[in-house]
Amino acid sequence: MGLREKHAAQTRELILDAAFPLFLERGYEQTTMEEIAARAQVGTTTLYRYYPSKDMLVMGPLELNGQMATEFRSRPADEPVEVSLGHAVRAALTVPRAGLERFLQIRQVILQSSSLATRLLEQYTDERTRLQNALADRLGRPSHDLYCRATARTAIMVLELAGEVAGEDTWVLSTERNDDDFADRVLDSVTHVVRQLMDTPPSLPQL
Repeated sequence: MGLREKHAAQTRELILDAAFPLFLERGYEQTTMEEIAARAQVGTTTLYRYYPSKDMLVMGPLELNGQMATEFRSRPADEPVEVSLGHAVRAALTVPRAGLERFLQIRQVILQSSSLATRLLEQYTDERTRLQNALADRLGRPSHDLYCRATARTAIMVLELAGEVAGEDTWVLSTERNDDDFADRVLDSVTHVVRQLMDTPPSLPQL
C-alpha cells in the first residue's frame, strides 16, 4: 500500500470512528453529515469525497457488488452447481470487510433504523438477481426460471441466516475475541447453517 492509499484508509477509519458513536448516541436518522465531519475534525468536502451519502458509512462494508455472481461465472462450466455456489458464498465472505467491533456497531445501527434495514434488503435483492442470471446462463434457462430463482434465493438466505447466527454467537458478544478468529467464526456459521438445512430441509406447503 502506497503512502496515498495508506492516508486514505486512515482517513476512512477516522471518519467511521467518529460516525458510529454518534449514530449509537443520537440515532442514525438524527445524526447529520456535518456533525460527523465536526467529530472527525475533517471538512465536509473531505467527508463527502470518501462517503458520498450517509448510508455508505454503514452499508459500505456490507456491499457485495455482484461478487457472488462473478465468482460463480468464473467456475468451470461442468462443475456441479452446488460446488460453484459454495465458492460463490465463500467469495462473499473472504473479501476484506469490517472487523469484529465494526460489525457489531453496524449490526446495532441497522437494527435501530428501518431505512438501513430496507437498504440491506435491496442489496441482497440485487445480489440475488445477479446470481440468478448467472445460474440461468450456466444452465441455458431463462432468468425467470423457478429453479434459478429458488436456488439464488437459497444462497442469499444462507448468508442472511449466517449473519444472524454470527450476531447471536455468545463468543461474538464476549470480551475474549479478535478479528482473525471472527472471520473463522463467520465461515463456521455459514457451514453450520448449510448443514442444518441439509439435515432438516425446510418444509414446503402441502397444497
